Amino acid sequence: MLDLLPQQDHLAIGTRAWRVVFEEPSNGAGAERITIKEPQDVCATLTEVDAEMVLASKEPASRGTLEIIWAPPGGSNQPDLERVVEAWVRKGADALRHTPLLAEIRTVRVFWHDTRALIYSDAEHLHDALDAVARFTLVERETALMEQTMRSMWATIRADETLTHAVTWRDQKRQPHVNDMTVFATRMRVMSLRVANALEQLDATLNASSKRLYSELVAAAGLYDRLEYLEAPIQLASDHYELANTRLIEAKNAATDRRHALLGHVLEIAILLLLAFETSALLYQIRFSM
Repeated sequence: MLDLLPQQDHLAIGTRAWRVVFEEPSNGAGAERITIKEPQDVCATLTEVDAEMVLASKEPASRGTLEIIWAPPGGSNQPDLERVVEAWVRKGADALRHTPLLAEIRTVRVFWHDTRALIYSDAEHLHDALDAVARFTLVERETALMEQTMRSMWATIRADETLTHAVTWRDQKRQPHVNDMTVFATRMRVMSLRVANALEQLDATLNASSKRLYSELVAAAGLYDRLEYLEAPIQLASDHYELANTRLIEAKNAATDRRHALLGHVLEIAILLLLAFETSALLYQIRFSM
């Protein structure tokens, strides 16, 4: 568990900041970690950084990183701090989101914007807030990745429309591509199911306060609706390439059958010619032996 007591007099009121990296589970020591099971089995590793330096940074953290600032309640400069930090959160936007998400429960309030988050809470609820924000960030990014991926898949699906009917022998060279897209569609279905599991928060070890704040963030991001909207495109992609695989296999088998049939006819003709030749040779011998 995180040490929730302020270690430095950041911004004169105990403000603290962390840089969060999502990485493979590790038993290493020396860093605070939040274990996440869904939609990926990862650890959110929190490294404390200087809050003033983070606020002064002009560029948001890299896409795989999350920066969090915690501001405890109280302090004479609280209104000024809120304006500064909330402006910093808004600068963490990507091209798809123009305004930050806001979620709150009781005495905890969170502003979240892609690579940056602001937590207002007392120290008692900080760990739960960090847990909720880390888990939400991962599931939101997975959902956004699925949305972006499906948008990019439409052109490929359109280009492969002819593979669902009237497949010719020339199309057999596209089998590796269809195999790759079939695997890709399966991965999308798995990702969708794991995001759905993450939204349900089935991990019995989760704290009730963290689960409530996470649910508020999920609702603010509209993740249930977004996931439901993705179901049909993902199913279409899966069905499309399953049918394309079937058509290619049928065409390949049909071509093989035709080759076997042709080879059988050739063998039959060769046998008949050989019999005719042997008969002619026998008649020739009989004729000249008389």
